[in-house]
Amino acid sequence: MADLFFRVINIVPILTIVLFPIQLIFCFKVKSRIVRLLPIIILSILLTVDSIACLVAPGFEMIFFFECAIHLAKMLFVCGIAWGIWFFIKCIRGIYKRIRQ
Repeated sequence: MADLFFRVINIVPILTIVLFPIQLIFCFKVKSRIVRLLPIIILSILLTVDSIACLVAPGFEMIFFFECAIHLAKMLFVCGIAWGIWFFIKCIRGIYKRIRQ
């Protein structure tokens, strides 16, 4: 169990770094809202399942699930930052278009 724990902990920063540009690409290039929200939906489901597992797990296994929940929450936060950047740029483009008219 400890070996799996350290493998997951080593992979998570890489996944977070890769997730940010993927979410930005989804926000800017994809028209469908459901596809744009797909990473957030998947991460929310995983975070919910992991939080329940953290409450149910006996002993030290709870620490593993808690650590995974923290990392999933970080990934959700990164997706939220990408959505914020998209919204900010969308607002700036709208203001710029109004000024040019």
